[in-house]
Amino acid sequence: MPETVGGELASIDLFAAVDRDSLEDLGRSATVRRLAPGQILFVQGDPSEHLVVVRSGRLQVLVSSDRGDDLVLTVLGTADVLGELSMIDGLPRSATVSALDPSVVLMLPESAVRSVLLRSPEALLAVAHQLAEQVRRLTGSAADLVFLDLSRRLAKLILAHTEGPDGHRVADLGVNQTGLAAQLGTTRQSVNRALARLVRRQWIVLDGGRVAVRDEGALRAFAGL
Repeated sequence: MPETVGGELASIDLFAAVDRDSLEDLGRSATVRRLAPGQILFVQGDPSEHLVVVRSGRLQVLVSSDRGDDLVLTVLGTADVLGELSMIDGLPRSATVSALDPSVVLMLPESAVRSVLLRSPEALLAVAHQLAEQVRRLTGSAADLVFLDLSRRLAKLILAHTEGPDGHRVADLGVNQTGLAAQLGTTRQSVNRALARLVRRQWIVLDGGRVAVRDEGALRAFAGL
């Protein structure tokens, strides 16, 4: 464990090129927030005042329609960073962020982060790299929504979370079917039917909140991977 917040920040890609003294100054400006599962960190449209670093737990980033439907854009874990876009353009939050698990985050004042970045072209390039990764991920998600049916999108999501040795490959999705629906842009009932199709084909077995992958090759072929 790093001895200081500055040392912790040094282990994050975004700040890897920043000198240690600047990171120590930035670390002293940080505040810590603890979130319970389901607790909201900020809401779409809120003023943007902090860059957030996930110290532990998982956060979901989502957007909502006027009718109250949610679409989960991404799930963030330890050492992930959020708020880069608002830090660059100064506009309000573009999405709502809430905790999936008991979580701890570092809140870094945006003015202090900007001051550090303006002194480090390498750090600015790291921000640009992270934003480019987000654009690529969202482009892929948009293409999947258009070109893949729900069962194939679900298969891709399961495979993205699959780990473990051969013969014991398991996907811990970490959310219930309502959460899956929010990630896939559909309804809980549709997710239930799509899971049932994959089970009938004997490609997966449902095990509580986890999915045991029984035929990963067939699942990958089905998802077009």
